[in-house]
Amino acid sequence: MAVSIMPFLNPLPPPSRSSLCLFAKSFSSTSPYLRGPRGHSDHLDHLKHFNKCSQLASKSTLNRKPTIASKPITTDPPPVPDITEPLLYHVYRTPSQQLPVYHLAKRGGSLLQTRLRKVDGDIMKLKSELQQALGLKQDEISVNQLTRHIIIKGWRRQEVNQFLQARNF
Repeated sequence: MAVSIMPFLNPLPPPSRSSLCLFAKSFSSTSPYLRGPRGHSDHLDHLKHFNKCSQLASKSTLNRKPTIASKPITTDPPPVPDITEPLLYHVYRTPSQQLPVYHLAKRGGSLLQTRLRKVDGDIMKLKSELQQALGLKQDEISVNQLTRHIIIKGWRRQEVNQFLQARNF
């Protein structure tokens, strides 16, 4: 058995049936490069080609094993409390649709904090609800009124995210 010094020069495996089908579709009669002078194509040819490709894709002559075992993921959403009165605050999401909750490490990593940003409305009401929900003491949570950030001692990002998601933020 010969060991290759340069494994990137080994030949690639054959393409899958679906790849071949997509490649063949680009050269079919429905391709814009092979159409007539008026640009018309026969709709029935397109359907025949689609049916032929779907049959090829369903017949798997290549014995490929799945790399990842597919298991159904079941996660229970956090319970949503009954909120009868409207909230006096709002937490805006980031442009990537994430909640603005961040971990901070200061003083060389000896001071761990969680920061909640992008709060609009009554920030003191949100602070008191967070304090009650997380079971924090008065000195473990504070508000920076200038930046309108809520700062919590310790890394509590997951708990704060669950709190905000329970309130549909």
